Amino acid sequence: MQSAPYLIIRKEPGLVGNDRYEGYCSELAEMICKEYLDVKYEIRLVGDGVYGEKMHNGTWNGMVGELTNRVGIGATSVRSK
Repeated sequence: MQSAPYLIIRKEPGLVGNDRYEGYCSELAEMICKEYLDVKYEIRLVGDGVYGEKMHNGTWNGMVGELTNRVGIGATSVRSK
């Protein structure tokens, strides 16, 4: 989820991949993944644009739902490949 100062979409044209984002979560993901884990990562916004709500069937949507399926940091998702 885009939420200043945690994750902000940069406005400069021509940016691709993780360079499109800035903010605390972006910097934290870069530090953990590059300096400590030595893994590649991809920052992306949550698909449905919500933080999460428990559904009638017991599953979650939004960021919470995505976090139950992979490791995540705040507004970003980090997964090893």
